[in-house]
Amino acid sequence: MKYQSEVLKLAGFLLSAMITIGPSMSLGQESPEAVQESKRLERVTYDIKYMSSDEMGGRQPGTPGIQLCEDYLIAEYKKAGLKPLADGTYLQSLEVGGKREIVKDSTKLILTGPNDTKLDLKLGENYQQLLGLRNFDLDTEVVFVGYGISADEHNYDEYQDLDVEGKLVVLIRREPQADDPESVFDGAETSRHASGRRKVIAARRAKAAGILMINDSGTAEEEGDELIQTDRFGANSLPFAHIKRSVFNEMLKLSPVVSPLGDKLESVSAIEKLIDKNLEPLSQPLSGWKADFESEFEVNRIKTNNVVGIIEGEGPNANETIVIGGHYDHLGMGGRGSRAAGRREIHNGADDNATGTAAILELARRFAASDKKPGRRLVFIAFTAEEMGLLGAQHYVNNPIFPLEDTVAMINFDMIGWLRDNKLTLFNWSTSPVFSDVFDKANEGIDFELNKPTMAFGGSDHLPFNQRQVPNMFIHTGTNPVYHTPEDDFEAINCPGALKVIDFSEKVVDQLASMEERPTYGAPKPFRIGVQIEDAEGGLRVTGVNEDSIAAKGGLQEGDIILEAGGEAMTARRNLQKNIQKFKGKIMTFKLKRDDAEIQLNLKLEEPK
Repeated sequence: MKYQSEVLKLAGFLLSAMITIGPSMSLGQESPEAVQESKRLERVTYDIKYMSSDEMGGRQPGTPGIQLCEDYLIAEYKKAGLKPLADGTYLQSLEVGGKREIVKDSTKLILTGPNDTKLDLKLGENYQQLLGLRNFDLDTEVVFVGYGISADEHNYDEYQDLDVEGKLVVLIRREPQADDPESVFDGAETSRHASGRRKVIAARRAKAAGILMINDSGTAEEEGDELIQTDRFGANSLPFAHIKRSVFNEMLKLSPVVSPLGDKLESVSAIEKLIDKNLEPLSQPLSGWKADFESEFEVNRIKTNNVVGIIEGEGPNANETIVIGGHYDHLGMGGRGSRAAGRREIHNGADDNATGTAAILELARRFAASDKKPGRRLVFIAFTAEEMGLLGAQHYVNNPIFPLEDTVAMINFDMIGWLRDNKLTLFNWSTSPVFSDVFDKANEGIDFELNKPTMAFGGSDHLPFNQRQVPNMFIHTGTNPVYHTPEDDFEAINCPGALKVIDFSEKVVDQLASMEERPTYGAPKPFRIGVQIEDAEGGLRVTGVNEDSIAAKGGLQEGDIILEAGGEAMTARRNLQKNIQKFKGKIMTFKLKRDDAEIQLNLKLEEPK
């Protein structure tokens, strides 16, 4: 595995953190702080490992695996002492669109040919209906189109001068010369023209009514002439079925494909060999063949649940709510949303988002065990169906347990298990003027390198709250190479790093719960030092300085050329403002050219009182 070295390194981190021993201590003399940290790491590690185990099956809504995870969350809420909902449960139920499925009783494929031949194909035996976007009922002619490829860059078009409008096309899987290193189709590598999606696009452009696909010889040799899964290419915009080679060979015996020299090709293998040899299309109607092709599709509704636990607040702000959330669902066996196309394997979602769910559990335990109640109500929510379009979070904001107008903050954890270079990303920090200072204070003694992107991020469970103007943040350690693949397993997780993120987040929640004034929604006012500038050769020219401003008090003068600020060369005005925001509350060094001399000024970037 190419991430093996990283995994070994993380395992070392885990081991060292679990046996935290001071320089002068023996194994029997751990400090109380070290013992507590070791227990916390053990809890969080177990949470992540269990929720991302194969036993959970990828935690897809509607599966036994997500039910198992749900049971675990409820048990941990109860153990911690979290309050349930008014109905005595910890579940906020909703229905979501489930898997698109074929209605078998309304699905058929009957091929009729010369001499009153009738091939009544059997679903799942000699043909497989693929998922479609809409129901259909076709009664039409059948045309053979080779591999169904239209590739202008290779001057190879199997639809050229062929009328397939309103007809059913039969095509071969993959592409010609698939094992030929000299093939124009990317040699022995698979080109884009081999994909099912490209074949659908080409057929649709040619105005075909639908597709019947047969395995190429390479696939048949490797896998046997097996039928593919119904969702292999997702839901298709054209009627699409996979038939066995034996079915098409029966059709060819009665209606052979005829070569340019008049040879009758009565098998798929013979057709493939001639196309491979000449790389010339053999597309043509299959004389006498028609298809009665019909299917219906339905989407089964799935009942699933947000898992919610409550810690009531105490004091004048006890009726205000802070939501602490993240999604616990994932992709199951892959398919839609997976970055590992075609791999029907468990996607355990260790980082996405067993780590974020573990943060919810651990914070719930800590605040529930505290001797002092929080100043505001804490509502812990493990959201469902995030991977299906943020459906759990959207359901909550549409049906809030506590009024959204009294919800003062939403903290979202999604993927906190790949801490690298000590960098923690805080999206949407600008949705409240107080968040930046809260983060900086929480970071004291933890010392992350905090990344506060100027651009907001929408693709997680904080988005529905943001749309309702609830101050929100998304805590994240960054995407990673195994995201949405079967390799997103526990072994790839930096558990000590995740614990450090949780420690930081505990301090964030504590501040938000205890501050006197509630956070307000809206971007913070930009911090400025009271200077006007313009581009100049070698730097930025000061064209004006506001009276009693930070710039004036620090000694900046009109006519100065700012060469460097905060150790960075000033080549554009935006660079100065960016560095000013970075150094807010700190000393910022300016290197200037004044007249013919270079001087240095140290400005303390604090708001004037």
